Amino acid sequence: MFYPSPREALIWAVMFIGFYIVYSIGMQLFFRSDFFRVEHMEISGNHYLEPEDITESSGIEIQQALFRMSIEDVTSNLMENKYIRAANVARSLPATVRIDVRERVPVLYMIDKSIYMVDEAGVMLKRLPRMPVSNLPLVTGLTVAELDEDRTPLFQAIELVRKIREVDEKLLSLISEININKDRWPELYLVRGGAVVRLGNENLYQRLFILSEFLNKKPVADMLPTVQRIDLSFKDRIIVQKKVN
Repeated sequence: MFYPSPREALIWAVMFIGFYIVYSIGMQLFFRSDFFRVEHMEISGNHYLEPEDITESSGIEIQQALFRMSIEDVTSNLMENKYIRAANVARSLPATVRIDVRERVPVLYMIDKSIYMVDEAGVMLKRLPRMPVSNLPLVTGLTVAELDEDRTPLFQAIELVRKIREVDEKLLSLISEININKDRWPELYLVRGGAVVRLGNENLYQRLFILSEFLNKKPVADMLPTVQRIDLSFKDRIIVQKKVN
């Protein structure tokens, strides 16, 4: 078996290290050169934003050097778009940038000169053309300016919607709007007849279940056009006030 002398071993080690350094520097120069350029962008995950809007937000320019593009900077640029709550950016050789986004999903909407969509974090954004409102409850009572100062009533409405979905998803289809106020818990307005429903701020799961069961009874559904108010804020009772003819 051959054993190199210490001198030979040192020479081989120096040669190996030298080769590794040259290889590493060469690869870095190669990938950071202008050899690879951005020619295509693949956008995914978007439902409301147009691909062109995402491309513009990214700050990427076609034909810029692919490896001179900073993934961190592009991600930061995308996150400045308030409609985007998360983004993932990746290079794909030889000439593609892939961007996958997660948009803010509206759970409510409100009207204050314009239509604003509200996500689960309470972020209010002007409605984009592709954002649906037909299956979302409308929030009324306070303006965007008032909610910018104190979003507590809005968070209460969002929490109420979350609990309604957990109790009975179909219940939301019976609600036309949620009225919010600085001084009281949100109140519901029904689609049929426009009756106001007062829940209070305690035992909401139980009261929502009672409301769901109550509204699903055919005799109750038939008389809703004559009802002005339904009050479930009292323990173990439902108070129904009819409209005055």
